[in-house]
Amino acid sequence: MIRDEVFMRRYLINTRKTLGYTQEQVAKEIGISQRAYSMIELNQINPSWEVAQRLEKFFGIPAGELLAVEPEQPASQ
Repeated sequence: MIRDEVFMRRYLINTRKTLGYTQEQVAKEIGISQRAYSMIELNQINPSWEVAQRLEKFFGIPAGELLAVEPEQPASQ
């Protein structure tokens, strides 16, 4: 289960834009429709494990990280 869906959404959007890809380009590369990819970014659907693995590979994210991303916590003092 995605631990922080809002963080995952922001992470996907920021990473995609930083790398200069459109939603359509990412969707085509990972084998889903642009609409489905858009719905993942908008948190309307969660990616299947298979799609998450393809996203990780495409964006160069370590295996298993996408569905386990967590926002950075401030260091305790």
